[in-house]
Amino acid sequence: MRSRWTLVGLVALNVTAFHAPGIWLFFFLLFPVQGTGGAGDALFNTFLVLGWAGVHSLLARPFVQAFLGKLVGRSYVKLVFTVVAGITQCLMLGLWRPLEGVVWQAHGVLYGLLTLLYTATFSAVFACSLLLDYLEVLGVRGLIRRFRNEPDPPAVLCLRGPYLHCRHPVYLATFLALWVGPVMTLGRLQFALLVSVYLIVGTWLEEQDTRRTLGPAYERYRAHVPMWIPRLRPWAPRTNEASQDT
Repeated sequence: MRSRWTLVGLVALNVTAFHAPGIWLFFFLLFPVQGTGGAGDALFNTFLVLGWAGVHSLLARPFVQAFLGKLVGRSYVKLVFTVVAGITQCLMLGLWRPLEGVVWQAHGVLYGLLTLLYTATFSAVFACSLLLDYLEVLGVRGLIRRFRNEPDPPAVLCLRGPYLHCRHPVYLATFLALWVGPVMTLGRLQFALLVSVYLIVGTWLEEQDTRRTLGPAYERYRAHVPMWIPRLRPWAPRTNEASQDT
């Protein structure tokens, strides 16, 4: 009974650490605050994003995950990643200094349309995560396997939905969410610019890790599916490749 409640607590912690920062980010971008900040505040914001991006990227590196696996156990690596990444993102959003100035401010029908478009792009991030196996992404399945003493399954490609049009639909949707919205303050513009650069760098780093993990299967996928800009027609992989999506 104790182990069951321990599992429930860890899963609750994982889900909260994953979603709470995302919900905060949703409203942070939808209702950006206009402040009186200047160049010094913009520099402070830059270091905030660099700190968050550095921690996030470091935790995603294979050698760091291998070290964490030895330290806390492989099944808990995603939990550590999610909690630390979530805390650092909340710190970034909470310490962010609003800047003075508005780039655009929509009104009336246009405000509603841009709000709907922004909500759609943000929702696409979650939808694409579901296709990757939502519970696996959160690390919940790893925790369950740990308590059941089951081995981890091999890494596989996701060959369905938007992943047949571009290799990184989650990052693409995130990029669009950064730049779409009814209000664009100068502070939100800085945030969008900095995080966009991080998305580009992070995508490249993730590509290198994935190529090493999946080998020839991913090389063939890369040859047919663009990184960010979607192809119009979905790629039709061979039967044996499609069967890798489980």
